[in-house]
Amino acid sequence: MIKALAEVTGYQDGWLSLACQQQTSCGSCKSQSQCGTGIVSKALPGKVNHVSVRSPEPLPTGTLVEIGLGEATLVRSALVVYMVPLMMMFVGALLGQFFFAALAGSGEGGVIALSLGFGALGVGIARRLARYVGSAEQQQPELLRIMGEPISELAVINTRHQDSD
Repeated sequence: MIKALAEVTGYQDGWLSLACQQQTSCGSCKSQSQCGTGIVSKALPGKVNHVSVRSPEPLPTGTLVEIGLGEATLVRSALVVYMVPLMMMFVGALLGQFFFAALAGSGEGGVIALSLGFGALGVGIARRLARYVGSAEQQQPELLRIMGEPISELAVINTRHQDSD
């Protein structure tokens, strides 16, 4: 299970509204001070994702919770999103090679154009297939545990801007 921390922003009809800070893998290695990607990731703030999770009881705004998503669902979704367009690009390249290069005797422009067209078609197919990868319950994150009550604003250290060192 893939886990993340989130902050409660609201509660309505059995659903918690959560704000979850997107975490990147960058910044954890020893060469982060010389790496361009590491420097950029420090300068730009992280993206905040808004998620809804079913909860039997309301929680106060600001409460930290741990949510999780099944790995199998994530792997199947990634497989559809990445492999379908890639396979369609290969099919487009093979058809383009057969029709444009072999039969028509033209250059690679038609092969590239057909490959890109089939890749775009693959993106559309992947969008439609992604809806059917798993059930709605499998794609919904679940509330794993409640980390604690919100702490007062006076005790909060500004952790978004690592300036509290």
